Amino acid sequence: MSFFSKIFNNSEKSVDPEIQFGRFTDSYKEDEKYQCWDKSIDNFENEKYLTSYAMFFDFLAIDGQNNVQYTQSQGKISFTIYQGSKIIYGDADFARFRAEARIVKSPKPNLGLMRLLLEENFGLKYTRYSIDEENCICLKFDTYVEDGSPHKIYQALKELATQADRKDDVLIHNFEELIPINFNHTRQISIQEKKVKFDFFTSNVRKVLHEIDHGKLNTYLYPGGISYLLLDFLYKIDFLIKPEGTLMEVVRACNELYFTDNMTSVHDKNKEMIRKVRQLEKTSFDEFEKELYEVNSTFGMSMPEGHQRLAEIIDAQMNDFDWYYENKYFAYANGICGYVVGYSLYSYSLPEPSKDLLKLYYRITENQFFQALGFSDAFISGDVFHKNKIKTAIASVITKNSGRYPGLKINSKMLQYDDISSFLKSFLMMIRHIEYPEE
Repeated sequence: MSFFSKIFNNSEKSVDPEIQFGRFTDSYKEDEKYQCWDKSIDNFENEKYLTSYAMFFDFLAIDGQNNVQYTQSQGKISFTIYQGSKIIYGDADFARFRAEARIVKSPKPNLGLMRLLLEENFGLKYTRYSIDEENCICLKFDTYVEDGSPHKIYQALKELATQADRKDDVLIHNFEELIPINFNHTRQISIQEKKVKFDFFTSNVRKVLHEIDHGKLNTYLYPGGISYLLLDFLYKIDFLIKPEGTLMEVVRACNELYFTDNMTSVHDKNKEMIRKVRQLEKTSFDEFEKELYEVNSTFGMSMPEGHQRLAEIIDAQMNDFDWYYENKYFAYANGICGYVVGYSLYSYSLPEPSKDLLKLYYRITENQFFQALGFSDAFISGDVFHKNKIKTAIASVITKNSGRYPGLKINSKMLQYDDISSFLKSFLMMIRHIEYPEE
């Protein structure tokens, strides 16, 4: 039974489709895994390097996922790690630790590609691009075992794995002569699911561009409203569709532009994001469906944070919400709420109850999308909320997390059903005031 089945279904006879939403995170592991980490550290400090690496791979392994495999014999440990569409192979002996991921095959490497990879090498901390004897573009890492502490190995393998996974589809899209490799382990999803997601994608592209082009807001005076709309759209697409190639890269690039570029004005940031979204409008179904597949992963990208960080994000945005709502710019007020949810899920690995409620937000607000995918419960019809179903779903979040968070309190009485915007704000405020048990 899927995540949404466990939370939203009350009937055992009703089973929702097994569809994954959101990116993989490795922030929360069982206590046994952290014991493996401690043993890896202890063995490394006692110069038992291969035993340390064996415990390290036990720490990385996810039960039932088969994401990490290793063998140890005759003074050598060999390993395989799965990260999205890429496979990392490596080994270690008493002298060195080595790891490599083949990204794409390049029969005739061109100057533009080589220059791109050379420039990207300067931004890497542990790894480097190279070309092997079969003309495959690879990402490599190696170190002497004396310098290869579990902390360093973790950071190096994470960089190698996530960079390789991110680059293959992007390079193939930009350089037609490249040939994909090592992709047979990915799992295809149904054509029907892809069509539903494509319709959702194209309708949301049109919706956000229509509001930007024809909305009544003075965007010169209030550029933040446009930023909210764009980021809400991008984070929503990333979480609900989970593309693995060029679309994922667009989201990453816009997120990086908006939050790390301190020299560019908000107006210019909006122009660049709008330009990228207009390019997305040209995406064909053939291009789109190639980016949708399921994978196993070992390393997550989001940072672990407690509920307080989410509360701070909500508090920071509610004054803006009130201004847009009071001035009847409802699309922008709703966009602020969507931005809070999307940014929090994209950027942070939050405690499960907080994350579950953010997912429920999408389940309610994008109800038609979930219905088209085959999910059973309807939480809203037009502008009419199904209050009992919403309250039951919230109660299910408490039940689901009662083992780890006994005494968890979520006050569904805070919800307001006067209109869509009021409900969205009240839902976020309900999340803001979750009472976690004291640890």
